[in-house]
Amino acid sequence: MTRNGLPRAALARLRDALAPGGQVIRVRPLRGGISSSVHLVRLESATGQRQAVIVRRYGQDSHHTDDQAASEREFRLLEALAESSFPSPRPLLLDATGGIFGVPTIVMNRLPGRVLLNPRNVEDYIAQIARTLLDLHRLRVSGLEFLPDQRDVVGETLAEGPPTADDPLQHEVWDAVVGLWPRVRESSREWPGALLHGDYWPGNTLWLRGRLVGLVDWAEPQLGDPAQDVATCRGDLTIMFGPQVAADFLRCYENASGARAANLRFWDLLISTWAVRDIEEWAVVYPVLQRPDVTPELARARIRAFARAALSRSDES
Repeated sequence: MTRNGLPRAALARLRDALAPGGQVIRVRPLRGGISSSVHLVRLESATGQRQAVIVRRYGQDSHHTDDQAASEREFRLLEALAESSFPSPRPLLLDATGGIFGVPTIVMNRLPGRVLLNPRNVEDYIAQIARTLLDLHRLRVSGLEFLPDQRDVVGETLAEGPPTADDPLQHEVWDAVVGLWPRVRESSREWPGALLHGDYWPGNTLWLRGRLVGLVDWAEPQLGDPAQDVATCRGDLTIMFGPQVAADFLRCYENASGARAANLRFWDLLISTWAVRDIEEWAVVYPVLQRPDVTPELARARIRAFARAALSRSDES
C-alpha cells in the first residue's frame, strides 16, 4: 500500500519519528527530479504543530551504483553543513538500507523558497548564484574526507571508455578530455581541494523574494577543483540564457574570488561529455520548472555550441 508513491508503513515511521502521536497531513511528489524521486510530506504533531519535510528516495532512476553509500554520504554531509551557516537542508532521518522506505532514503527539513529559472533581473540572479557557489567553495573541508576525491571520479568516468553514439562531436570532446586529463590531474596535487556540490545548476537553488536562500540536491558531492562546479553551472546557464550570461556568471565568480578559474576549458569539456550525450533526457525538466521556451531542440543546439566553443579555446583558457 502506498500514498502518492510512498509506502504507508514508511509514512507511519516518519510520523512516529518526527511527529509522535500526530498524523500525516499531505504527501505530494515534487516535480523536476531526475536522479531520484522526491516527495514533500506535511506532518502535524499531537499538539497541532506542523512541519514540512522532504523525502528523497535514491532507488528509482538513480545514477549511483551504490545507493546505500550515496544516501549515507549525503546525510553525513548535510550534518556537517548544518554546523555552518551555509543554506542547505538539515538532515532528519536516514534509511540507508531501504528497510523502511523500500530503497535508500534520506529525510530532511524543507527549506523556504522555490526554484527560479525565469528571473526578472538576470544580472542580479547570476551574481547571487556566483556568490553562493564561492561561499560553498570557501567552506572548510576538514572532516569531509569521506567524500569522493574528484580525481577518482574523473578516472572512473574515463575508464568507461569513449562514447558509443555515432556523433563526431561527442568523440571530439572525449578525445580532448582524455588528452588534457593527465596535466589537469597532476596540477590538482598541489592543493587539497574544495567542497564541490557536484550538480550546481540553477534548478538546485531556492529563491524567496528575489534572494537565493537555499541549495539542495547534495547527491554528487566531491572534494576537488571548484572549476568543475563553475563549468556545470555555465553549461546550464548557456542552455537557459545563452553564452553571454554564462560568461557573465564566470566573470562574477572570478571577480568575487579574486582569482581565475583554472583548467576551465578541461572542465567545460568534461561536463560536455555527458551533457551533449544526455541533453534530450535533461531537457524535459525545463518546461516543468516554468521554462517552456527551452525546448529540447534549443537545449541541444546550445549545449553543442558550448562544447564546440570549449574545443576551440586554447588549453590555458
